[in-house]
Amino acid sequence: MQQIDLVRHGPVAGPAALYGWTDVMLQEPSPACLSWLSTQSYQHILTSPLQRCRQSAEAQAQRLQLELVIEPDLKEMNFGLWDGVPFDEQSPYWQEQQQFWQQPFAITPPEGESLTHFQQRVLQAFELHSSSHYEQQHQQALWLVHGGVIRLLLASLLNIDLQQSRWLQQMSIGYGSVSRISRYNKQSPWQIHCIGSAGF
Repeated sequence: MQQIDLVRHGPVAGPAALYGWTDVMLQEPSPACLSWLSTQSYQHILTSPLQRCRQSAEAQAQRLQLELVIEPDLKEMNFGLWDGVPFDEQSPYWQEQQQFWQQPFAITPPEGESLTHFQQRVLQAFELHSSSHYEQQHQQALWLVHGGVIRLLLASLLNIDLQQSRWLQQMSIGYGSVSRISRYNKQSPWQIHCIGSAGF
């Protein structure tokens, strides 16, 4: 049995914005929405290198005395010139951003990455790490990553047509939430136990 808890980082210290590769800090060092992690036991911990994920993952790795694996390809989407810019209807980017939410595969953020590229790197990293850490029996892993990463992984496992944008808006992945997946062995399909749960 292999189990992965896909956990989103805590609230960030900044106004509402598209925080992709912007290395924004957490609002607080130990987010209350992640307090449930202290009751969990994992054999493997993986994180995005961005500090809003890495900081909480480091705390859990230290608690459990585990090596922390940092995977750059599990960073959030690179939103280019939109990255870290607060949402503002007066912004010169506002109209194009609205079009992006309606047709995310048709529009690439200026100087950013396409949703297709984002999807490819996330799925490649998932395949690499979910396969390479399967050796142990009853492996339980914590992946502390970003909302966009979790949405893409779940959409892939659910065979959702990524060309349809409504799933992006309808799948709620809140701060500190967990989406648990598992499989019996490498030949078994992944099962999804919960999506965006407040924790265990």
